[in-house]
Amino acid sequence: MTTEDETRDAVHRILGDVHLELTEFPGGNISLTVSDDHHSATVDGHPVSGYGWTVDPGEDDGFTGHDQISPTLEDALEAVRAEFGLDED
Repeated sequence: MTTEDETRDAVHRILGDVHLELTEFPGGNISLTVSDDHHSATVDGHPVSGYGWTVDPGEDDGFTGHDQISPTLEDALEAVRAEFGLDED
């Protein structure tokens, strides 16, 4: 199970100084929203079932699920990093 502190550490290690809103549920599921000056992303999931994410969701995307899925939180955050353009110089 990923703890709230481990999740916060992973977000800041991979995405840097972003705004983070994090909810951890009793069953171990997490839901997080991260944002910087240009983008926002939501990531939802569990260590057993994987993590889904959406970057810059539209107003009509609420509660419709995620098109992108990763087996680990770190993989999902790396994909968000790429979509945020944080790897570009």
